[in-house]
Amino acid sequence: MPIEIFDFINHLSRERYRAAIIHTSPELGSSMTQFCQKLCQQKGGKYLDLLEYFIQSPELSETIDRFSPEKLRGLLIEQSRGESLLILDRPDFLLDTWRNPERKDFYRLIADQWDGYKDSMKAKLIVALQTSVEITDLKILDVKGQSRVFRLIDFNAIA
Repeated sequence: MPIEIFDFINHLSRERYRAAIIHTSPELGSSMTQFCQKLCQQKGGKYLDLLEYFIQSPELSETIDRFSPEKLRGLLIEQSRGESLLILDRPDFLLDTWRNPERKDFYRLIADQWDGYKDSMKAKLIVALQTSVEITDLKILDVKGQSRVFRLIDFNAIA
């Protein structure tokens, strides 16, 4: 049975670690983007297309090979300021530039560092990624032991 995304967002707001991953196959990337944008519109969140953000900033584009998970964390904190929800879409290009330890740092941020107890991380964070074996193998769990890694098709469509 599909999950109601708004129920999940409400559930996430009661968690200490308020971050989750939604992934889909590359050919459904535009469907993911539409889903994320609708979610932000209806839930009052901020949508950040990271690839577009880098394209629009020559300074960032020049530093892709040096843009670490720690720098991304700082950017997410900055972008989430004053928001109740931040959706990060299309960060896959960064994961492709990172070595395994850096990708693990990124997943750790989602698993147990995006801490709702910290004022700088009050917003719920949803990261929209392309499906990969690495992502499907992730064990990022809530306090009840339920996964915080979902396929796009796990959710009901947003009207």
